[in-house]
Amino acid sequence: MTVDDRFSIAEAVAARQGRVLAVGETSDVRATAGPGARVVDLGGRTVTPGFIDTHGHIGLFGLMTLWVSLTGARSIAEIRQRIVERVKATPKGDWVVTTPVGDEPYFFEVPNVLAERRFPNRWDLDPISPDNPVYITAPTNRVPNTAILNSRALALAGIERSTAADLEGVEVVKDDKTGEPTGELRGMQPIYNPSPFFARLSALLPPLTYEQRRAGIGNLAPRFAAGGTTALLENHLTSPEELRVYAELLEEGQLPVRVFFTFDIDPRRPLDEIEEFLRTVSFAGGRGFGTSRLRATGVSLGLDGPHWHGTAVAAEPYEGPYGKPVNPGPLVDRSLYAEILKRAARHGLRVHAEAAGRGAIAIALGAMAAVDQEVARIGDCRWVLEHCEFPTKKQILECKRLGVVPTTATNFIWGKGEEVFLQRLGREYAEQAIPLRSWLDAGVPVCQSTDWGPREAMFTIWQSLARKAGLTGATVGAREKISREEALRIFTRNPAYALFMEDELGSIEPGKLADLVVLDGDLVDCPQDDIREMAVAATIVDGEVVAGAL
Repeated sequence: MTVDDRFSIAEAVAARQGRVLAVGETSDVRATAGPGARVVDLGGRTVTPGFIDTHGHIGLFGLMTLWVSLTGARSIAEIRQRIVERVKATPKGDWVVTTPVGDEPYFFEVPNVLAERRFPNRWDLDPISPDNPVYITAPTNRVPNTAILNSRALALAGIERSTAADLEGVEVVKDDKTGEPTGELRGMQPIYNPSPFFARLSALLPPLTYEQRRAGIGNLAPRFAAGGTTALLENHLTSPEELRVYAELLEEGQLPVRVFFTFDIDPRRPLDEIEEFLRTVSFAGGRGFGTSRLRATGVSLGLDGPHWHGTAVAAEPYEGPYGKPVNPGPLVDRSLYAEILKRAARHGLRVHAEAAGRGAIAIALGAMAAVDQEVARIGDCRWVLEHCEFPTKKQILECKRLGVVPTTATNFIWGKGEEVFLQRLGREYAEQAIPLRSWLDAGVPVCQSTDWGPREAMFTIWQSLARKAGLTGATVGAREKISREEALRIFTRNPAYALFMEDELGSIEPGKLADLVVLDGDLVDCPQDDIREMAVAATIVDGEVVAGAL
């Protein structure tokens, strides 16, 4: 499946020295390849271009791979056993940190997924960790959420019987009979709506080291490759130290995917410091700086958070996570936001603007329109609008006019479709979520991504078609469904365009880089639900197998 202009279906492909040599009928491709070529008969399996994830978060989520994983645990006993194994390998006094209770990435139906239908408490954890503070983290993408501390961790955090039940916005759960803290802390938001207490608790943990960043990225990058991802955009929530990790891993031959990296702008800093930062990273302007395997490509600046947390900036008030109407303002003052975008443009930097709600999208597009008129043409730089969960028809057309490239994720529907989109925003509003059909019909090169997950590329292609809410299986926005051909285009060719790589990636055509995915199935004729579980037999980057086998 070449995903060329005509979406041609070919019998064979040949690659030499990292590039596609020929595509077409088997006899012609064999003749072009020559007698010394290695020939692999795939037995009717499907070959597609490598998948390009425009919102992948290897650096951020890689850190979670260093924690004790509780995914798949179905009882407190099993949670205890996993923690015991880590305690045995941890020096006395050092922290033991775990992923949240439940299954990544959205932790549906916790704690009811456990046999006990409750969270573990300090008394469950203390016997297995008498000398180590234990911290079961809270899921970011769930409200309200729960973290759990054992007694040693509670003491270090200064939580005791006399501690107020409301600790700076964090609920300290206490035993009904004794009044003692159980270890359960509700409302522990790691990224959105953080509390001073959460910051103090985080400060008790050992500082994040370069070696940990490297280990996390080293763990997660191969998992993306194994799922068929050949290129990935790290577009926000990044650290410059991550770029050094990618460079080292690439030099050592340990980076199996192409990485395109953006620098986060901190809008809390004084404007003169932001200006100096933009000047410093201006080498990442234009089409970016680096190679086809690792490239710095612009800056990012966020305007809002998710609807789940009541931090998305909408056009009107909506129901927040605790049942009351919310109407938040943007994370960055409008005038400051507009000024930062203009300064970025003057340094030749492309901006990746994170905007989930319609209000935030309006602010971003308004600022971009001013840049387009006063500083430089947005379309020439292919500025990016990230998340864009609920754009209006008018906003879609404005993206078309300005040449803005949107990246979004139908995985948002999987994770939030029932509890947030349907239950809190309402059926009519939910039906407009992640409007892939509307983007494509308007001629806008929308790009698919995994974002918070699931991270498997085949799941994401399936979700492009199915648009299912993970909790209930309800279809959300049936009118916005797209075809299989389109689902492939928005995960291959459109992202290549977004990255200024359309002449090198995104389709299987002679002269392009040989990034290919071999699928154990027929993507054209199989039942739709089979796509979700279709295995990736091999992932090829620059003509070399980086995951699986041929």
